[in-house]
Amino acid sequence: MKKMISAVALALSLSLAFGYAPAVSRADKPAQSEMAAYQREGFETRMEHGRLWVFIPGSKDLAKYDKAGELAKHVVRPGKGPGGITIKGPDAETIDAYMLARPGFITRMEHGRLWVFKSGSLELAKFEKAGELAKHVVRPGKGPGGITVKAPDAETLDAYLAIVN
Repeated sequence: MKKMISAVALALSLSLAFGYAPAVSRADKPAQSEMAAYQREGFETRMEHGRLWVFIPGSKDLAKYDKAGELAKHVVRPGKGPGGITIKGPDAETIDAYMLARPGFITRMEHGRLWVFKSGSLELAKFEKAGELAKHVVRPGKGPGGITVKAPDAETLDAYLAIVN
């Protein structure tokens, strides 16, 4: 009996030491007030097993996740999300864009560069349809962490950089 109790205690202490979080069923979703802290304009978020998933609204990856749960192929950034939470997403670019999002702006990562749009702008719709804007402003290395930043115009870019830098 003592050996069994010791084994259980060891297993529990190892699981806690390595950050194991007991499984929570998808039905046990956090309250909307809890999720509000993780909402950022231009992104859909989900919480599963204490980890934050981020998606682009209307994406195929979001539809797959909502239908079947955790994606087979995804990126994990342990402890790098808001408040030190683990963050997951379909790809690194989605996670990076989420982490660089600020109120009043929508961000997208494309080929290692951050695109910044004002919320509700027509340029964002054009970008999502075409993938690039013919007319735009670029500031190499001027974004957070030295990332190159692009926007439809200098005003949008300057306003975003004033917030993040």
